[in-house]
Amino acid sequence: MHSKDNFAQAFEASVLANPYYARFRRLPVCEELACRESMLLFSCFEQGQVAQGTTIYRAGDSSERTMHLILEGEVGVTNAAGEEYERLKQGDVFGLFSFLDEARPHSATVRTDSDVALLRLSRSYFDVITLEDPLLGGELLRFMFRLLSRMALKLEVEYAAMRQFALGRRV
Repeated sequence: MHSKDNFAQAFEASVLANPYYARFRRLPVCEELACRESMLLFSCFEQGQVAQGTTIYRAGDSSERTMHLILEGEVGVTNAAGEEYERLKQGDVFGLFSFLDEARPHSATVRTDSDVALLRLSRSYFDVITLEDPLLGGELLRFMFRLLSRMALKLEVEYAAMRQFALGRRV
């Protein structure tokens, strides 16, 4: 029992000392998470840096089935015609729809506008987690639902603003 406690303490200390974890913990989507829950979720992700000017993926390409959560920096999102329609920053996620639907090709091109720190989760690793630790898999699903909810709310607010602008112009 003693070695199990030591392992848990070592795990917590290594996560708490990780600068990526500090950034993850500050994200609005993590505000409601308990410390232990956020540590477990964080441990499911691969940490990475992507240099400015890097194309992460292109519109129409087959998906690698990896979702990305931005911790720092910005990416530009362009349609197949090369027109930028979105800039994503800290707390934003991309690749989630193709992560969920293996047959779905990428609908946009994502290119870094600055050096970017992010977390990645591949679908194959997610599948292993859900088989090996169903409780943690359930926590990951709830986290993804919160990410999707935030995306939907952002789109709903943007749509409402556009509608208000359009209606205001007609009156």
